[in-house]
Amino acid sequence: MSNVRADSFLRLIRRAQRGRLKIYLGYAAGVGKTYQMLQEAHRLQEDGIDAAVGLVETHGRAETEALLAGLASVARRKITYRGIEIEELDLDAILARRPRVVLVDELAHTNAPGSKNAKRYQDVEELLAAGIHVISTLNIQHLESLYETVERATAVKVRERIPDRVVAEADQLVNVDITTEDLRRRLEEGKVYTTERIDIALAHFFKPTNLEQLRELTLRELAAQIDSRRRDPLARRRWYVKDLAAL
Repeated sequence: MSNVRADSFLRLIRRAQRGRLKIYLGYAAGVGKTYQMLQEAHRLQEDGIDAAVGLVETHGRAETEALLAGLASVARRKITYRGIEIEELDLDAILARRPRVVLVDELAHTNAPGSKNAKRYQDVEELLAAGIHVISTLNIQHLESLYETVERATAVKVRERIPDRVVAEADQLVNVDITTEDLRRRLEEGKVYTTERIDIALAHFFKPTNLEQLRELTLRELAAQIDSRRRDPLARRRWYVKDLAAL
């Protein structure tokens, strides 16, 4: 028991030197994770906190793109791979600038070959280790422990995955939730994907049954995270779960 307490205290010390991680979690694209993240960046900026955009993917959504206006940003790093220029998070540039808070979208993203780290969550871990606070986004299907369940339920292959510990160690987890009917309506209105992708998305991944199952998985994961913290008397961080409707 004494060894457990000693290890927990060591984790507390190390955690105090690290940045904090906040994840906006959703059950599918289009629920409003990036939108909520950008809104928070504006609030932080209004409070005098140096918040910068490290990398945000708007996917052409006008409402989301509008929220980038007025926010400081760090230029992306350009990588040429097989003759195609790809823009990735510039980890070194963010570490050099050292904003107090940095926005890093799509936590499960796989970096282009030639990047320092294979996965974006590994970039985020380096930022946290440097004492920089990070706000990020994630869809439930990318959790390592759930991807097989998601594939069986939706018949969609999940190629990008992150270890469960990334979510388990997050300081704040925010559930961005809207009804499946509202999400499909947003898709039909062109607020999620471009016009040519809408019909395919509605007929496949965004089928009502798929979305309901993904939404249920998200709520179960949140409940499991809450239960885990309640059972840990030596929790090494403050931890919050919120339900926010996408605007």
